[in-house]
This record gives sequence, C-alpha cells and structure tokens, in this order.
Amino acid sequence: MKNRILLCLLCIGALLYIAVPRLPMFEDGLAGWFALVWLVLCLMAVGGNIAAIMYLPKRKRMIRKVKLDQEKRVRLRQY
Repeated sequence: MKNRILLCLLCIGALLYIAVPRLPMFEDGLAGWFALVWLVLCLMAVGGNIAAIMYLPKRKRMIRKVKLDQEKRVRLRQY
C-alpha cells in the first residue's frame, strides 16, 4: 500500500515538473482558468496521498487489534 502511494506521489511530481512551465497561468480567459484548476486538482491529489501516508500506521494497528479480538473470541469458544 505504501509503495503504491509513493509511486502516485512520484507520478504527480513528474506531472508537475513537466506541466508547470507549460501552463498559461497568467493568461486571460479559459486558458488561465484551466491552468489554475489543474494546479488545484494536482495539489489536492498530493494532499490526499500525503494524508494517506500519515494515517497508514493507524489503520494497520486497528486491523491488528480487530484480528486479535477475533482470535480471542475463537480461543474463548474453544474453552
């Protein structure tokens, strides 16, 4: 999971590196709006992936806790 998130961040970084110099950010009309919206969506994707990395360990702990609870229930049923 973490490798996939890091790969997504790497791809987003490559897209930003290639696209930012070519985007017409300060032009009037539809081209300028497109550039701004594209950058906002790209930054939202980066933020989402960073949030996923930050909260990944908590998810694993919760999954482990649920598995331990299930194992305890199975053990108690055996008695």
